[in-house]
Amino acid sequence: MKRFLKIIIVLFFTFAILGRVINMLDLPDTQTTDWEADYCDEYTSVDSLNVDDIRFTHHRSWNKYSYDSLYCLTYVLSNHNNKISNEFRNNLYSKERNYEDYWRNIYYELYQHDKEGISFLQDSLQNLAVEFKLNRNELAKLIVSFVQDIPYNYVMPGPCDRNDFPCRGNEKFGILSPVEFLYSLNGDCDTRSVLLYTLLKHFEFDPLIMISNQYRHAMIAIDLPASGDYIIHKGKKFYFWETTNTGWLPGMLPPDVSNITYWKITLDHEYQTFTSGNR
Repeated sequence: MKRFLKIIIVLFFTFAILGRVINMLDLPDTQTTDWEADYCDEYTSVDSLNVDDIRFTHHRSWNKYSYDSLYCLTYVLSNHNNKISNEFRNNLYSKERNYEDYWRNIYYELYQHDKEGISFLQDSLQNLAVEFKLNRNELAKLIVSFVQDIPYNYVMPGPCDRNDFPCRGNEKFGILSPVEFLYSLNGDCDTRSVLLYTLLKHFEFDPLIMISNQYRHAMIAIDLPASGDYIIHKGKKFYFWETTNTGWLPGMLPPDVSNITYWKITLDHEYQTFTSGNR
């Protein structure tokens, strides 16, 4: 009996000491509680009070670049707001014929029209930044990684002729507005770039939208400290940032679109002039 009590006492003190050592090491807690697991499940629910006002509730979750924690947010968008944004895009008209100028008009007007309509997402991202005590660079990565994590879809101006990714066809300009993108979660390269331009501008970053006619591709560029591929604009370095898949950091140009001379600025953070109109 005495021997048994000695074993119990030794085990008690062993576990007590081990617990103190773990606390002193301050190891990161990578475990997820049951509540967090439920909250971070990624799914979409639909609330339909009537046919004209279907509401999509999107529950989004995505990893930090370091994969040591999970970001989660939830937002609601109604079909009514989606229709308003869709009608605006379908009534857009650009007078410009130069490639960069043409798209500058389209991108800027989509940004102007939808920037107030996505305040719900701006608020959610701000709350996450406060919760995780993110600095400016980390906030930019939070915003961009949220968009990168949304699965890629083609958005085509005509019928879909691709089958390597899901495709949404017969959309004017082959782009969706920020509200339409967040409602449907269907987005290609310039759809993502316009949303990111809108979000980053709200948080007082200086984003550019870059396009390449040769590559038929678009992405953003940003003047944050980084390394890798960049352009000089107004005396500052702006680093390319791929938006169509996870894991891309500023300055990392994909090898198949890496010729910087093929990339042009179509919309910068200081552009303020309306040069297109509605029909």
